[in-house]
Amino acid sequence: MKAKRSRATVPPPLTEIPGPDRDLLTHAYRTGLILAWKHDGERGYRVTVDNRSDEYVEITKLSSYLDKLRAANSR
Repeated sequence: MKAKRSRATVPPPLTEIPGPDRDLLTHAYRTGLILAWKHDGERGYRVTVDNRSDEYVEITKLSSYLDKLRAANSR
């Protein structure tokens, strides 16, 4: 008796992160400003900062958000 094959599910398409955003996030990660980040299609980016819960940042506000983090860490 043959085993039933289940229908293959198609994973959601991967969303490409624009180059400038990827550069900003990579630099922030390498300098220790953020611990992790993930692209969330509808909300923008989910950013993990030390001693805080994850925050969702709109794509259009990413650079200003990272600038505010840098300013807060330099104090």
